[in-house]
Amino acid sequence: MLMPGLPPASKAPAPMPSLPHTRKLPAPCVRVSLPPMFTRRSVFTGFSAFALSACANTAGPWHIPFASARRRIEDLVYSAMVPAAGLVIRHRGEVIFAEAQGLAQGAAGEADRVSFTPETPMRVASVSKMAAALAAHRLAARGALDLDADIRGQFNPALVNPYFPDTPITLAHLLSHTGGLEDPEVYWQALPGRTEDLFTSSMWRTPDWGPPGKGFRYANFGYGLAGAILEKQTGERFDRLVACEVLAPLGLDTGFNWSGVSLERRRKGATLYAREDEGRWEVQTDGPDHLAGTMPAVLTRERAWLEDYVPGTNGTLFSPQGGLRASLLDIAALARAAAKTPGMATPVWRFDPARPNGDDEQGYFETFSIGAQIHEANASPIPGVALIGHHGEAYGLYSGAFHAPALDTEIAFAVTGTSTSGRARSSDHPVMVRATEPLWAAAATLLAGL
Repeated sequence: MLMPGLPPASKAPAPMPSLPHTRKLPAPCVRVSLPPMFTRRSVFTGFSAFALSACANTAGPWHIPFASARRRIEDLVYSAMVPAAGLVIRHRGEVIFAEAQGLAQGAAGEADRVSFTPETPMRVASVSKMAAALAAHRLAARGALDLDADIRGQFNPALVNPYFPDTPITLAHLLSHTGGLEDPEVYWQALPGRTEDLFTSSMWRTPDWGPPGKGFRYANFGYGLAGAILEKQTGERFDRLVACEVLAPLGLDTGFNWSGVSLERRRKGATLYAREDEGRWEVQTDGPDHLAGTMPAVLTRERAWLEDYVPGTNGTLFSPQGGLRASLLDIAALARAAAKTPGMATPVWRFDPARPNGDDEQGYFETFSIGAQIHEANASPIPGVALIGHHGEAYGLYSGAFHAPALDTEIAFAVTGTSTSGRARSSDHPVMVRATEPLWAAAATLLAGL
């Protein structure tokens, strides 16, 4: 979602709650591990040695400027525009570059200093949407749900667009932001509330772009509704459902709102920060209390217990729109899996400036599939290279994970906080801010060397 600075109240993600209890919940499913010789750590370690030798050996087939890319990341962190930054490049399924600099924790003096690495989990913001959408596609491929079925009657009251009351709304519409929605002032709900408690007249976009299925308006709330539908159709809690359908099969120690993430990894997670240019870093989310927690970080009211939650009641509970905690290596793998899914690689909406059919947010959105943002080659932040994936912007973090089909390559990047100047939009491309310009430049340089 396009956020020129720290998001205004009407567009801000849900504030992260304190953890009210420590009751242990059962694991969602048996986590699938990568084969021992291909674990993320062994791949990364193997790459480190390879990268150094590749940089030194200019006579070989590899002429990728690793050192130049690494310097861009170092300079970005040393500029004090961000507390930490990182970039991962995968080619043909193998990591060929993984660099991270800065502090995952302690930038504001709130905790002991912990280094940021390509394996550090963080709240990746809207990159999370790919995991939610991929779960829906995998369920649909098995016949467990129909992406094109009318879901209006799944809610009480029914989800009826007042401008087009007879037009069906489908899960595909919600996942592609063509369902006629826009974000209301509040689009999250604490336990024991219901998704329907959030329904308001302000959740419907202008009718000028046509009925559901036609016009595009980026809406986080659509993913909360989609989360409710996934739970209703399967009877499973959203966090566990996505873990079983997507995260575990990919061998990822990740989860929505820290659900299912190993405690050891959670303790090493990244805090997100923001600051004024002349001020100190301030914690935005995932501070020491959250990273020391043992339960999923969900909003609860007094005397509300997560184990009493009935799936389908509150689709926003695990933040399907942005609550995934994952590392750069994790989201690179996620982008590949998403882009290899036909329904996520096939455009269902393109902005048409001649006949406006949605809000492109000044060029930020040009093409969308059922669950992924697509940059076509002629409008890509890496000129000439088409990309399929998603951006993320929230709590000072800027992130992205994309697959480049023509190169069979993934890029994943993040900065875990930004200064005021770092949040300024870039003139290079609408999706960039000043803090991410060096990461996009490094990625472009590395891809040019393939």
